[in-house]
Amino acid sequence: MIIILTIAILLTLIYIGVELFSKPLFAFYAKAFASFGFVVLALFGVFYNINDLFKYILIGLLFGMIGDLVLALRPLRPKEEDKTIILGGILSFSLGHIFYLIFLLHLTRLSGLSIILSILMTTIVIIASYLMKFKMGITRIPSYIYSALIFLMIGQSISYYIELPSNPGVLMLMIGAILFGISDLILAPIYYKDMNSKIMVFLNLTTYYSAQILIAYSLFFL
Repeated sequence: MIIILTIAILLTLIYIGVELFSKPLFAFYAKAFASFGFVVLALFGVFYNINDLFKYILIGLLFGMIGDLVLALRPLRPKEEDKTIILGGILSFSLGHIFYLIFLLHLTRLSGLSIILSILMTTIVIIASYLMKFKMGITRIPSYIYSALIFLMIGQSISYYIELPSNPGVLMLMIGAILFGISDLILAPIYYKDMNSKIMVFLNLTTYYSAQILIAYSLFFL
């Protein structure tokens, strides 16, 4: 368990370094290994604690890995394909969050907190996107739908933790979900406002991979 976790973290650190200081093609392959790392971690978690519900988390992580690879194509493709590639990433990650949500809804009923958080945060995202003059193109409406979905999932993970605060796996799952939301809030100005400084990219990748690794690692304790 610790060995697989360590390998996943090392692959992530290598990828972040490559992404910040190397060529896009090298970054694509490094990203593939880093994302494969959290999928393998979850796979071991499924075998460690045999639970039929864990397949939803594993499938969600697989869609995350696919989304990572789709988005990694952006610097390798012509600029006019940018929004189409982002749209593909949104679709893949949305499917991932749906599976995370299915997992959570098997364990706890849909909460009012989840609905309120989803509506509130999506409203803030919509207002901020116009105030910051995001260049979203065809991804505007899908991005808003995605926002509603991820914050619904985050709210549900918080509700689950409120019900089982003593379970370390539930805590990891909640923190992972929250970090996922933070990573997307950082990613939005990178994609739609060209605020792609190294510090922004570093913060986005750090929060994102921490999120996915925590979600995968939580399977050992749930």
